[in-house]
Amino acid sequence: MAQEILKFTKLTFIIHFIIGLTFTILFWIPDIALPLYVDVTGINIAGMLVAHAMSLTIGCLFAGLTVSSLLGIFAKEWKQVKIVAICEVVWLVANLVTSIISFSVFIVGMAILTLVITIVLIVLFILTCLQQEDKINPIF
Repeated sequence: MAQEILKFTKLTFIIHFIIGLTFTILFWIPDIALPLYVDVTGINIAGMLVAHAMSLTIGCLFAGLTVSSLLGIFAKEWKQVKIVAICEVVWLVANLVTSIISFSVFIVGMAILTLVITIVLIVLFILTCLQQEDKINPIF
């Protein structure tokens, strides 16, 4: 098993950090995030308060994942971030499933963008795990 962190792994964490930071900021500002992601037409005040609270909660989730990627960028050995990479794959697959199930709630353009970003990150993290575990040859 490769003990040193490969360049591809670092790149994966950098890409995830940038995307995660963007989503963290968006979800922590619900007045911007909600109109971008959810068709809020017809939702009453109580529904908007719930959506606002959920947006902040999702922002916290993204903050945690973003910090884990930041730590992955600075880690020196694969064993320091292996669990983070595995958790990312689980989170991203679960996110993909729930995004597909909830597709009709999202604005179409943002739903498609979310699906594309999620699929790209799943592929990157799976390739990262496979390369670091010597299951496939390093890409670069």
